[in-house]
Amino acid sequence: MFKFRLQRVLELREKREQAQAIQLAKAEESAAVARTQRDELQAMHSASRAQITSAHIADPTVGHLHHLGYVMGALDQRLGHASRNLTNAEGAVSEARVSLEAAARDRRVLDRLKDKHTGAFRAEESHRDRIAMDEVALARFTRQREAKQQDNAHSADPGNASSQTPDGATRP
Repeated sequence: MFKFRLQRVLELREKREQAQAIQLAKAEESAAVARTQRDELQAMHSASRAQITSAHIADPTVGHLHHLGYVMGALDQRLGHASRNLTNAEGAVSEARVSLEAAARDRRVLDRLKDKHTGAFRAEESHRDRIAMDEVALARFTRQREAKQQDNAHSADPGNASSQTPDGATRP
C-alpha cells in the first residue's frame, strides 16, 4: 500500500487553500457592500444635483441654497469616504486572490509530487509482480523439464521389468 510521506503537509496546504478561498469570498462580499454603498451615495448625489438645478430655476431663498450646498458638501465627503472604502475593499480582494493563487500553486506542487511518487510506486510494484511471475513460470518450467527427463530416463532403463513391444503393448 502506497503511503505518501508528505500527506500531512498536503492536507495542511489544502486547508490553507480553503481558508484563502473563504477569505477571498469575504473580501468580495465586503467589496460588493462597499460598491453598493458608493452607488447609493452617487445616486443621492445625482438626485441632489438635480434638486439644486431645479431649485435655481424656482427662485430659491439664500437659506435654502445654503442648506443644499451644505448637503452637497456632506454628500461629497461621504461619497469620497465610500470611494476610499471601495478602493480598500478591492485592494483586499486583489490581495486575497493573490494569496489564494499562491496557496493553490503550493497545493498543486505537492499534488504533482504525490502523483509522481504514486506512479513510481505502482511501476515498482508492477516490476516486483513481473519478477515474481517470472520466477513462478521459471520454477514451473524447470519442474516440468525435470519430470520429463525422469520419465525419459525411467523408460530407457534396461533393468526395467516391463518393456514395450513395437505395437505399444507391454511385456512382462
